[in-house]
Amino acid sequence: MAVVFFLPWVSAAKELRIADLRLIPYERGRLPGELLGIPQEAFDGVLGNYGDRGFGAQPSQPIQQAAVIIWDEDTPGLEASDAQIQQRLVQCSYLAFSALVGRSLCSTSDYCNADTLQVVAQRFDVASPAHSCVTTRRRDGGTQNMLAGRAGLKFIRPYHVDNSSRITLDIPLLEALLKLPAGELKERIDEAVVSFLRANTDASSIDERSELILMRVAIDTLLDVPHDKAAFRRAINEHFDELPNPPIWHKGSLDEQWWCKHWDKHVNRPLDAWVHDFCAARNAAAHGPANGERGSIWPRHNHLIFSAWLLPLIVKKLLAQSGLYEFTAEDKVARAGFEAFLAHDLLAFTDKDENKVWWQRAESELYLPLLAEQLQRACE
Repeated sequence: MAVVFFLPWVSAAKELRIADLRLIPYERGRLPGELLGIPQEAFDGVLGNYGDRGFGAQPSQPIQQAAVIIWDEDTPGLEASDAQIQQRLVQCSYLAFSALVGRSLCSTSDYCNADTLQVVAQRFDVASPAHSCVTTRRRDGGTQNMLAGRAGLKFIRPYHVDNSSRITLDIPLLEALLKLPAGELKERIDEAVVSFLRANTDASSIDERSELILMRVAIDTLLDVPHDKAAFRRAINEHFDELPNPPIWHKGSLDEQWWCKHWDKHVNRPLDAWVHDFCAARNAAAHGPANGERGSIWPRHNHLIFSAWLLPLIVKKLLAQSGLYEFTAEDKVARAGFEAFLAHDLLAFTDKDENKVWWQRAESELYLPLLAEQLQRACE
């Protein structure tokens, strides 16, 4: 039976090749046309189960655009074994991860979440493509749900999935991930990517407590450390060996005095203070407030945005150490200067006009010298 991989909530303006996979534009009734023996009508039947909400008196409509994924090894008929499907879904998780790395945080148009980048692998019969079978989990196993016929939409775009987001892939990162050989490093990265994606859905069904726990699990997995604060602090300091020494405590509402007064032991630099704070926030999320123990300075949302930005830098170094990735100039600046974020309440407004938050200010100041240098070289 044929199987098609597609992103129902993402459109592709043109074909894009990354390694041996291709993103193919889908447009209802027109694209991709016949592809590897599958007619346009079959694609319309499968993707016609997905739709956008109606507005006012307008009813919900099938999605008009999406993206289909094919591989160089695909043969006419688009058949794939269960093992191939699972392997390809892992590669699709890399695609989603690289898009989240490429997104712009605190932006209206260049932001996306993991649910926006959902990839569906759907088996279908070319003769009746609108008939679908969906496997869902149960606590005692799983079950299959038959969705038959063309009578209405089966899946509606969630409210938290924007229908106009611009998706930017970190192509070098994705290419490196796709080259990962089987082994212990790939297993760690795969597990961390799954946790990262689950922590970045923006879905109301996953609260911030769960997201924070997932992010700590993901970072622990990448650094290959047990759930121990001292081991975590040692490992992350060893990993980010580009940080300046002596350390720089940046000016802001949360300066050295503020952090060191709250966390007065084993704090030699801002990263150490963040480790204490992150662990306290995670422990409170997992176990509730602990009697007699200090709570975190940062609220959960600060830890979530910062760790979501920091974790890809860890992945990139692991790939670079394996000879699969080369740091960009932006990567180097980020890895050496990220402690600047720790001086601020990241999602608080910078002024009474409420036009910008401290995350945007800190990020722009971090990259400003590099942008100035690049501009100067371009003008020479």
